Amino acid sequence: MNVEASRYPRSKQLTVAGCLALATLATSVIYACHSTPYTMVLFLGGGSALLATAILLFAWAIWKDLRGRLESIVTRQFAPGQVIFRQGDLADHVFVITKGQVEAVYTDPAKGDVIVGRLGPDEYFGETAILSRLPRQVSARAVGNVEVLAIHRTDFLGLYSNLPRLRARIDALQPKRQALVNQAKSAG
Repeated sequence: MNVEASRYPRSKQLTVAGCLALATLATSVIYACHSTPYTMVLFLGGGSALLATAILLFAWAIWKDLRGRLESIVTRQFAPGQVIFRQGDLADHVFVITKGQVEAVYTDPAKGDVIVGRLGPDEYFGETAILSRLPRQVSARAVGNVEVLAIHRTDFLGLYSNLPRLRARIDALQPKRQALVNQAKSAG
């Protein structure tokens, strides 16, 4: 499985904030080593402005991260028979079922819809397309009223990369899921 390298999106801003904090420290060192009225103005005026700017940049990065995290995992609800995603779609979310059941459906132009499997609460789906970077191999359809947590691909890949037990569980399930899809493709 290919996993995208996740680069922190606000690393430039944090680097600038860190440099500003170091510049603030430099003004205090200059003032401590050579205290004159000029170095006092440099320390009090310039150092304070640099420190305030660094604090604002750090706070902005934290706020953007918290806001992004809250927006990246959302609850979605689907009515009976409603399609959650279609075969051939590009993958942008992994779904965890909190209520109801979901069918995985392989659509063959000659044979019609073939139900590959059914999943229930606390099970997840949609990860295969994200990990393989391929379009969805099956459609996902709500059996009854369904509620899911939709986790954005970026956060899923971060969890997958940093949690070995989760990665092992997902990796162990992938061959079984692929075998079900292959079986549906070859069913005559």
